[in-house]
Amino acid sequence: MKSYRSIPFAVAGFILIAVFGCSSFQAPDQSVEPGFRPAAHIAKPLAGDNISIDAPPIIAQSAIIIDGKTGITLFEKNADQRMPVASTQKLLTAMETIAEGDLEKQMLVTIWDQLTPPTKLDLEAGTRYRKRDLLAAMLVCSANDAASVLAGSGRASYGDFIARMNKRAKRLGAGNSCFLNPHGLDLPGQYSTARDSAIIAYHAYHDPLIRHLSVMESLPFQYADGRTSILHNTNMLLLHRPPYFNGLKSGFTILGGKCLVATSKYDGVETIIVMLDSTPQDVFQDAEKLLQWRLKRLKENM
Repeated sequence: MKSYRSIPFAVAGFILIAVFGCSSFQAPDQSVEPGFRPAAHIAKPLAGDNISIDAPPIIAQSAIIIDGKTGITLFEKNADQRMPVASTQKLLTAMETIAEGDLEKQMLVTIWDQLTPPTKLDLEAGTRYRKRDLLAAMLVCSANDAASVLAGSGRASYGDFIARMNKRAKRLGAGNSCFLNPHGLDLPGQYSTARDSAIIAYHAYHDPLIRHLSVMESLPFQYADGRTSILHNTNMLLLHRPPYFNGLKSGFTILGGKCLVATSKYDGVETIIVMLDSTPQDVFQDAEKLLQWRLKRLKENM
């Protein structure tokens, strides 16, 4: 994890550079099909005889793959185990922020926000930032202080925002979760599951603004004093060439390990992969293996 003005030495080793293969660049497909309607039953458990025993082994302690269009479960591993999901829960924060509206509003940074641990932008108390810009920074570089500002400077209190997050999750069908903050930092009593994360990711994936922001490899961010910094996406899969992947969110905490929600739209096939409690060294490579496994199975069944 890191601050964008200084990198704490204790966590600098977790920064990864990963490029899978090489090819001529083309932009990932981030379009949302017209007429999308949320599925009624997303990420339902696989029947015993449908569990895929031929899937590649992965390091993550919990994982699930669902189809990005239908929400049908394709693979799962301990998908209902309650555990921290780190910054992947910022997808729910993003949905609540967008639902709240008024994205041009200037949001006030408090001392509470300023003291939020890294990854962070080092926002200073008393300064103001446009809600849309904070949302972008939260999704691209996983800024925890940006998430804190979004939760605390909205239409009501910080606590009300968290309550609405939980209500939204349950309304979507993610009822095996308890969210206590907007950024995913470890907190006793906070948990979710790979299945709930897939349900939330399914809806986030079909939100055009989240889709647009989460695929950005880098983002210019202007501070209140006029300085500009280039923020880099924490999702290393966006560096994949050819561009199989088109979002959504990665994260890391001490208790949660390396977590990832990865989405792909490639050759008409849409896939959502969730992996919890993996390692920075393995999570992106395992996502690539799982996607290739899915594409191979589809090709064999044609």
